[in-house]
Amino acid sequence: MNILSSLLPTSWLPEAMIYQVNLRALAAREPRNPVEAAAEKPVEESPLAYLTRNLSRLKRLGFTVLYLLPPYPIGRAGRKGIGSPYSSRDFAAIEPEYGTKGEVLELVRKAHKLKLKVIFDITPNHTARDHVWMKEHPEYYVRNPDGSAFFDCDWSDTAKLDYRVPALRAAMVEVYDRWLSCLGDGDGIDGFRLDMAHFINDRSFWNDAMAELQRRHADRELLFLAECYGFDNNLDLFRRGIVAAYDDDFYKLSQYGYAVDEATGESRVRLSEDAHHNHDFQPILEAWGDGGIAAAAGRILMRYEEAAAAFNTPRFVARYTDNHDEGRGLYRFGPGAVRAMNALAFLAPRTIPFLLCGEEFGALDRPSIHARCQTCDKGRRILLRDGREVRIEGVEFEGNVYARGFETRLEWYEFFRDLFRLRRRNRILTEGTCALVDVGEQAPARERTVVAFDRALGRRLWRCAVNLGEKPRQLARAGALLDGKVVFGGLDDDGSLPPFGALVVAIGE
Repeated sequence: MNILSSLLPTSWLPEAMIYQVNLRALAAREPRNPVEAAAEKPVEESPLAYLTRNLSRLKRLGFTVLYLLPPYPIGRAGRKGIGSPYSSRDFAAIEPEYGTKGEVLELVRKAHKLKLKVIFDITPNHTARDHVWMKEHPEYYVRNPDGSAFFDCDWSDTAKLDYRVPALRAAMVEVYDRWLSCLGDGDGIDGFRLDMAHFINDRSFWNDAMAELQRRHADRELLFLAECYGFDNNLDLFRRGIVAAYDDDFYKLSQYGYAVDEATGESRVRLSEDAHHNHDFQPILEAWGDGGIAAAAGRILMRYEEAAAAFNTPRFVARYTDNHDEGRGLYRFGPGAVRAMNALAFLAPRTIPFLLCGEEFGALDRPSIHARCQTCDKGRRILLRDGREVRIEGVEFEGNVYARGFETRLEWYEFFRDLFRLRRRNRILTEGTCALVDVGEQAPARERTVVAFDRALGRRLWRCAVNLGEKPRQLARAGALLDGKVVFGGLDDDGSLPPFGALVVAIGE
């Protein structure tokens, strides 16, 4: 059955492709060298105004959804470093460093004119410790035995919200609705990314909130994208009405599956010991043991495909190698892994491909969350010439460090633009079903790196194969199974699938 059979004809979610913007990365426009500094003039344009003015240029990449990190004022109480956007002190206002509320509304209007959707990030689990509610509604918060505001993990600049309080539940619905209606007449932004959505202390809130917001905006389709970790947690939120969530297993496959070669800088398949300590990842790890990284990737794809029948309407997963939390895939996993994993994401079913701004030019640094420039824990594993593995910290930097050289940056841009174009122009990728295929990879089972699958829609059939490894692979069944019109990628002259390469053929067209 067509996975969109129960969606409205105007549904835009299956074709959604996200471009995440950290406004601080746009705010950092310092000179690159003393010559530029000597000629510098004051910059009066806010990051929001700058983004609005240049949005049509960014849109050429091909994304359909603009996603802003939390644009709200950053908390001051207990602030860490320069202050985290994920510690908000007023969900109804805009951080002055980014611009004004009028400017953010103009950005939304401009985006809609360009036929882009807009979502804002928000933290339903917590606020800053000096959020306006702390004085006006202290009852909205979870308290420690001594009466102080409770916080999760090491998030000492935050205060946890208490969803057992009916008034807080109503207030949060109004927060969402205010931005969904911010342009007037029920029009506004098109949804939210929900930070740590599974962490709130009463998840029944999502059942009520999703139903109420859809009732208020019955003529619109909204995207609520949950940051959520664990397959079972995702399914739970799907049952509660949230339509999309992070596919953390997809990212973890990159994190656990790749290291960077000291000599070449290229990606190498190397399973991390850390994978054995992540309980949620164990089903994927078991698949790796049976059939290498190829089987692990296939299991990730098929878990959601198999679960789809439980829901009356489609549910989607965001797949990525970069996001603001995790750092840059190019730095962490190397260029081959980024090419292969992104090709897989754009070809995969039930997927919302997801890029962090700058990724399309080979960005290497994580945009700032807590500091203008510091090391962070999102580092990489380096394979030394003698076979040993060492770990190097990541870099959090408010500016932008891109791939070296204009030609290299252009190659990355064209790579991602081609993927956006392929998915945008072919409904079989956004609406079709998926089934794994054995193409006869000639390698021992535990060393297999080629994941192959069919995408089907009506009478159309595309066969896809992605090599997730650093070695070319001969495919014994290529002649029988990959005989069709090539629509993306290709084989080498000797008939092998190149390292980190992809092939998509249309069968019978």
